[in-house]
Amino acid sequence: MKQITLKLPKSTIHDCRIVIGDHVMEKTNRLLDLKKYSSVFVVTDEHIGSLFLKTLLSALPKGTAFIILPTGEKEKHLNSVEKIITAMHKAGCDRHALVINLGGGVITDIGGFAASIFMRGVDVLNIPTTLLSMTDAAIGGKNGVNFSGVKNLIGTIRQPIGVLIDIACLTTLPKREFLSGFAEIIKHGLIKDESFFRLVVSKKPDQFSTSELVKIISRSCEIKAAIVASDEREQSERKLLNFGHTVGHAVEALSLETKKPMLHGEAVAVGMIVESKISQLIGLLTEKDFDIVMEKVLPLTHAIKNVDVELLLNKIQSDKKKHGKQVQWTLLESIGHAVINQTVDDDIIKKAYENISH
Repeated sequence: MKQITLKLPKSTIHDCRIVIGDHVMEKTNRLLDLKKYSSVFVVTDEHIGSLFLKTLLSALPKGTAFIILPTGEKEKHLNSVEKIITAMHKAGCDRHALVINLGGGVITDIGGFAASIFMRGVDVLNIPTTLLSMTDAAIGGKNGVNFSGVKNLIGTIRQPIGVLIDIACLTTLPKREFLSGFAEIIKHGLIKDESFFRLVVSKKPDQFSTSELVKIISRSCEIKAAIVASDEREQSERKLLNFGHTVGHAVEALSLETKKPMLHGEAVAVGMIVESKISQLIGLLTEKDFDIVMEKVLPLTHAIKNVDVELLLNKIQSDKKKHGKQVQWTLLESIGHAVINQTVDDDIIKKAYENISH
C-alpha cells in the first residue's frame, strides 16, 4: 500500500491523503476516522453501485445513506447536483457530514461540487473506480458540471480530505475505459517527467502487472499532487495540467452531440496530438519529439469523424482558460517539459487539426 500526502497552502483547511493499494475500499473505516462525522453520505451511479456499493457500505456506519445516479457524462449537469443535495437534506445531513464519491470522473466532479456548496461546504472522500479518475479527476479539488454545451463551465475548487485508490476496481474496467485512463498518465510524463513517459509507453497499457500499475498510478498521482500543491488555484504551474485539454474539451463537447460520444481520455489523447502538432508548427517542439508523441498517443484515441474545424474553433473560444479574448494554451517544448500561457493563431490551430485528422 502506497501513501501520498498532498500538502496544501495554509489557506486550505486540510491536506489531502492519497492511499493506493489493492482492496483498500473495504478498509475505509480503518483508514479514515469516521467517528468525527455526524453522518456519511455516498454518491455513486447505477453501474458502479451494482459493482462496489455493497462492499463500501460494509466498511461504513450502519444505515449510511446514499444516492444512485444514472451513469454517464450526460448526467454531469445541475439537475444531478440538485438531486444529490435534496437527498442529503432528506437524509438529515448537516455541516458536519462526510460525502463519499464512489465512481469515475463524472461522480467525483458532481459529487464534489454538491458537497462544496451544501451548507457552504462539507468534507469529501473520493474513491475513484476508473483509471482516469484515479490519476486525474479525484485529485486536485476541481469540481463542477457542464453547462450550455461547455465542459465544466460551473464549478468550484475544494480539496477532498482523502482519495482511496483501489486497484481491484480496475479488474472490472472495460478495455476502452482502461486505455482512456492512460491518456492522463501519459500527459503527466509529457509535461513533467520524461523518464516516467518512457516507462508508461514501454509496453501496451494492458501488459503492466498489478504491482507495476501501483507504481505507475502512484508516480502519476505524485506528479499531479506536486503541481497542485504549488499552485492550488491555477494561477501558474497548475496550468501545465491543461495540456491536451484545450482541443480535447472542444472535441469531447462536439462528440457529446453525436450518437457515439468519446470518452474523456480519448478526447484528451486527440488534444495532446493536435497540441503537440501546434507546438511543432510554432517552433517549440522538434519534429522527432512530435513523431514520438504521435506514435505513443495515437493508439489511445477514438476517431471523431467529419468535425467542422470552425465548430471546433467556436468550442475552443468558449474555453474557460481564456484571458480576455485570448485562450491561454499549454504546449510542449520537449518530452517532459511543457510551457504555459501560449497564444496560438486560428490558422495554426486549423492547420494542426487538419494535418492530424487527415
